[in-house]
Amino acid sequence: MDASIVKYCNTCQELAGFYCNGCNRIFCQQHAYEHRQSLYEQLDWLTVDHDDFVCTLNDDASIAERNYSSRQIIDKWEEESIGNIRKIAAEARLALIDAIKHRINGVKAKLKMLTEKLQALSHNNSNHDHNFDERNIKQWATDLHSLKHDFFTQPTFTVRVHGSKPVVMPIIRIQPDSLDENHSNSPESQNHEGSFGLVPLKNSTDLHEPSSRRTSTTNQQHKTNNSLLPTDHQNVNLIIKKDDRFSIRSDHVKILEYGQLFTHDSSTRDASIGGYHDYSQGEHKIFFHIEHMTSNQWIFFGIISKHVLLGQKAFMDSSAYGWAGYNKVYVGGKPMPILNGYHGDMKVKDFVELTIDCERQTLSLWHSRQTCKNKLPIDIRTCPFPWQFLISCHNSNDSVRVLPSSMSSIIKCEQDKLDNAIKIREIRLKHEQDCFPISWETNTAETVR
Repeated sequence: MDASIVKYCNTCQELAGFYCNGCNRIFCQQHAYEHRQSLYEQLDWLTVDHDDFVCTLNDDASIAERNYSSRQIIDKWEEESIGNIRKIAAEARLALIDAIKHRINGVKAKLKMLTEKLQALSHNNSNHDHNFDERNIKQWATDLHSLKHDFFTQPTFTVRVHGSKPVVMPIIRIQPDSLDENHSNSPESQNHEGSFGLVPLKNSTDLHEPSSRRTSTTNQQHKTNNSLLPTDHQNVNLIIKKDDRFSIRSDHVKILEYGQLFTHDSSTRDASIGGYHDYSQGEHKIFFHIEHMTSNQWIFFGIISKHVLLGQKAFMDSSAYGWAGYNKVYVGGKPMPILNGYHGDMKVKDFVELTIDCERQTLSLWHSRQTCKNKLPIDIRTCPFPWQFLISCHNSNDSVRVLPSSMSSIIKCEQDKLDNAIKIREIRLKHEQDCFPISWETNTAETVR
């Protein structure tokens, strides 16, 4: 750079003294400091995201839960086999655990270099070791996203049992569902040439400025930098929310976006989708958003026992409870028209709140234009624990998204838009042999606010 040319700040047009290799802009001393602070804020968020992923990899219970479906295949084979082949089932479980550990160790190994880089930068903040810029942030974020994508899109293993009869000693092999080993390059795989971070422009600050003023400003800026630089990230406490998602499905529907969205195909055939988590205790709120819905407004929201094999008409199973279009409430798989004044006028873009209360054995539903929450008692004789949420639809291109629990504030805002306080309409059933409701009552005394 020609020192004889005066450079001006891209932000305030004052005399500039620093050039950023990452964004190719020039800054005065004050805006160079502000630009550096914005980079540290980006680094903060990247470090939190990184630490969150490290916690996920170290959560043995979560890893076991993610591979539960693979273990179920082994358990089912074991139950159908006679006692002298149970040893093979135990060996297969060990093989599955080893395979899972091998995969996790592989991800941890690829994450190690990024971990060391972020830790080094976090420890060196106070020493002004500004050896990174936007290019590094972008590359590290890409590498972390690639590792997370590979981990979450290949979470399970295929289990194949060789031998069709229980008396035949089978061979059980554990292998990943996908054998794609094409991962992104490590953070060190690409070398960026040239300087990193904010570098001084030679002699540019010497032009038209007294040396005493420059010295005073520099010292003051150095003190400000020391007081405002980000602190160490090692003691950040993180809370990992385990949100539900779409998991099992029947024909004519597909699950997208890592279980957050489902969509019906172009046919008009019945289809059902179940949740990933099962519920046996406590109260749980699950939030949905209707992305697409045809004019006749028929989508079923409810629960079903996880013991049931999910079919296309799962909403008609004897363990299914919930609400659908045409103002129908389903009790034990039986539709009850206009039960308790329920109006199933759900529309596109509606938010839906489903509350599963295992302790009180009740199910509640609210959607965007309701002034009441509809509560339904569940008979555990027909719908035994554990429960899972169930959505059924039959119109082409119907689509629903399950929302993270962090979106509860948005649902609350939707409820606050209504003129009246949200009440609870409670259906009280007299449990006969088939749980057919003989009578019901309306109770609007309880306010949900």
